[in-house]
Amino acid sequence: MENYLKTVLYAYPLLETVGEDYEQHIRNKAVLSYDGKWNTLRLAEYLAEEILHKNRLEWLKGAVERVLDELSAVERELIAIRYFGKKRKRGADEFSAWSVRKYFRMQQKIGEKVGVMLKAYGVTKTKFFEELAPIGMIAKVHSFVERQEQIKSPLRKGDGAAV
Repeated sequence: MENYLKTVLYAYPLLETVGEDYEQHIRNKAVLSYDGKWNTLRLAEYLAEEILHKNRLEWLKGAVERVLDELSAVERELIAIRYFGKKRKRGADEFSAWSVRKYFRMQQKIGEKVGVMLKAYGVTKTKFFEELAPIGMIAKVHSFVERQEQIKSPLRKGDGAAV
């Protein structure tokens, strides 16, 4: 799965209250504008940008939720374990009968499926980097994903090392 799609999945739990959080932030910034150091034009531009960020993040949350709704319970569980930080309960789920090899193969298969589905809902690489990656929260998660990928495979093509 491409890194930007992994970023979307890792960021999803953070999107749970994004609408409310942004709305509160925007309201506070506007109400307290009398005491701010920005001129009116700069403040209006900032608030408009924050409203765009809020709308984009709510759209992203909706896209991920539509994808998750189309998955089976087992597939949703696998995604939750891998990307949302949910812990596996030892012996309490159907995964306990799986071999480690089967578990990781299933994770890979579900990851690829979810990637295709996200793209079908409009979460494309272009849209991600143009509209979502500039948002601070998404940028931080993407930076984390990129670092993890570099740790996994430090020798990449073009580094001059034999691959």
